[in-house]
Amino acid sequence: MEEKMIVSSEAGVRVGFEALSGEAQEGVDVRRATAYRFLDEFAAKRTAYYRDPSKLNLKKLLAKDIIMFAARGVTSAEEFVTEAFHACESSSEETVIGSTWQAVVAAISSDTLDTGDMMTVRDGALYVCELKSQTNTTNSSSFPQELRELKDKCEAQRRFRRASNQEVRAAFCVLRDKKAVDEVRTYEPSERDMANRDIAGFQYRYLTGAAFWQWLTGYDSVEGLIDDVTLVQTGDVRAAREECLARLQEEMRAALAEHGLDGSMNSVVALKRLFL
Repeated sequence: MEEKMIVSSEAGVRVGFEALSGEAQEGVDVRRATAYRFLDEFAAKRTAYYRDPSKLNLKKLLAKDIIMFAARGVTSAEEFVTEAFHACESSSEETVIGSTWQAVVAAISSDTLDTGDMMTVRDGALYVCELKSQTNTTNSSSFPQELRELKDKCEAQRRFRRASNQEVRAAFCVLRDKKAVDEVRTYEPSERDMANRDIAGFQYRYLTGAAFWQWLTGYDSVEGLIDDVTLVQTGDVRAAREECLARLQEEMRAALAEHGLDGSMNSVVALKRLFL
């Protein structure tokens, strides 16, 4: 499935950035304090996640593709638990940190709201924003659906704002990317892609990395906002994480012993058949 992007000349630019020289230090400190507060809440949520057996348990680890781990070189049940634990926590925290950064951006950006969908007023227009943590969050199959949902959200806002006649535009934003891109794109599916003909011609602003942060916050990156990571209050998250992994290892050992299985990867496959 191929996608063609038509980039408009009026906004197809790579943005240069300047240091925040005109903003009072007090305002900078307030924004940073807000960001740290949301990160403190993120750490608290992760602590609760690790300590809730319903969120992460042996059954959820066994739902992973065990053959993939074996093909990667994992040779024992103990090693599988560690690797599958990392995979589960990674996918979970990507969702939570994405929501956290969306809340941070909305809190420190003028005329920006986070109501589940992030919306901001720029240049007199209302932008409905789809926010992703990084470019690989979507692929060639899922990206058209993301655009379809963004298009639907924009149309809903246009109906709602018909009386005010305020222009509604779409923005697809990526938090982390080495390239600072700010351009207007038009989605055009390939001739063979009949499934996505309904969004042909859909136009949206595409912003990544520093361009996105400058557009909404005045900072060139999340690192420009969070200038000292040691100030994040992590609480018990490290201990909770270690306790969770130890619990999962014990769940694996108990399950293997209960069913008379050894610690091999074949036994992990056998457990999967019994649990799922």
